[in-house]
Amino acid sequence: MTFKEEEREEEQQQQEPSFQKVDKRHSAEEETEETVPEVPLQALDVYDMLRFVVSLLTQQAWVSLGIQKAPGAEEVEQDLPQAKVAIDTLEFVIDKLAPDLESQERAELDSVLSNLQINYVKRA
Repeated sequence: MTFKEEEREEEQQQQEPSFQKVDKRHSAEEETEETVPEVPLQALDVYDMLRFVVSLLTQQAWVSLGIQKAPGAEEVEQDLPQAKVAIDTLEFVIDKLAPDLESQERAELDSVLSNLQINYVKRA
């Protein structure tokens, strides 16, 4: 390349706006990481974890009673022995959670537990 050609190329680069390519596409995993903050396990106390366990056991009890479909399942399936374990364990966990419950929350959990127990008796 001659001196004049180099000079022209430099002039063209200075006249043309410079663009920077930025990939703004995000994978679902990246988006989840951005929108859902991770809570360190140490930030949760035992009562927070028990509340989470209550929700898991409640969901599993309804599924095992054959009242709700399991996530991703085509049909409802009944498994009464599993339902009994889930309900009995739920009762135990609610009892352990009691010191941290307000009266309204306790009443709601007792209502859910009673509904599960009644449905179990009807199906057993």
